[in-house]
Amino acid sequence: MSAGRPPSTGSVLVAGESLVDVVIGPDGQTIESAPGGAPLNIAVGLARLGVPTALLTTMGADDYGERVARHVHDSGVALHEGVHDSGSTSVARAMLDEQHHATYEFALSWDPPEAVLPADCAAVHIGSLGTVIAPGAARMADLAARARAAGVVVSYDPNVRPAVLGDVADPWSDVRRIAAGAAVVKLSDQDAEYLQPGRSLDDLLDAVLRGEHTQLAAITRGEHGLLLATENHRVHVPAPKVDVVDTVGAGDACMAGLLAALHQRGQLDRSSLRRLDDADLDAIGAMAARVAALTCARRGANPPWLAELDGGA
Repeated sequence: MSAGRPPSTGSVLVAGESLVDVVIGPDGQTIESAPGGAPLNIAVGLARLGVPTALLTTMGADDYGERVARHVHDSGVALHEGVHDSGSTSVARAMLDEQHHATYEFALSWDPPEAVLPADCAAVHIGSLGTVIAPGAARMADLAARARAAGVVVSYDPNVRPAVLGDVADPWSDVRRIAAGAAVVKLSDQDAEYLQPGRSLDDLLDAVLRGEHTQLAAITRGEHGLLLATENHRVHVPAPKVDVVDTVGAGDACMAGLLAALHQRGQLDRSSLRRLDDADLDAIGAMAARVAALTCARRGANPPWLAELDGGA
C-alpha cells in the first residue's frame, strides 16, 4: 500500500461472459475442463486478492452452469442479481501448443440483462467477448456510459479473439472506440500485433492514452513483463521467473492484479489515476506481474489468493 493512502473501500463490478474452458494438450487429448472466460477469471482474481467483487454474467441451468456458479462462490465473488438462465453454458476450447501457449475455439451466447450499478461501486470492468457479441455488447456500452456518468472508474481489456471477430472490417477502430471510454485499458502484445501489425508498443500506448477518458494504459508482454503508461510517466516491469505450466488466464490474472493493486493502494479513482508517478506504476505493475506469474505456474486459469503473494502492492 502506498504511504498515507488507505485501501479503497468500494466494490468492483465485472461484466461479461462466463464459460467452461476445455484445455486440450499438444497431443490433442483433453487435459481438463474448468470454469473460465476472461471476465469471470478477472472477477475471481480480484476477489481472491481481497477486493469486494460482483460478476454480471449469464450461465445455463446445466452441469457446466453449476460448476461456474460454485467456482465463483468458492472464490468469494458475488453473482450480480441480474444473472439468469441463458439456456446452455458457453464453452471455450483452449488448445495448447508445444510452448504451452493457447489458441481458442468458442461455442457461446451473450444476452445479459441490464445491469444495476452497486451503490458502493468503485469500478466497472468490461471486455473480451462481452463487448463484441450482440445483443450483449450494446448493454456493456450502456453500462460503461452509466458508470462514467456516476464518476465510477471504467476499465477495459479487449482480450481479442480473432476466431470470434470473424470478418470484422476494422477491429482496431472498435477497440479504440471502447478504450476511449475507459480510464484503465490493458492490451496484450498479441492483441497489439493483431490490431495494429508492426506498430511499436510505445506508439500504441500513446494512441490509447489519447482516448478521451483514458488515464492508465498497459500492454502485457508475456515472459518480457509489461509496460505501464500515463500521460506523463512510463515504466517497464519485468516478469518474475517461474516454471511455466501454461499461460491460460495469465492476461486475466494480470488485469485483476492491476486493479487489485490500485484498490489496495487507494488509487482506484479518477483523481488518483491522474496523479500516478513512476514509483506508483512500478509498484502496481510488480503486483500485476506477480499475480500473472503465479497463475502461469499452475494448470489453467487459477489465479492466486492474496496470502500467496510475497507481500502486497
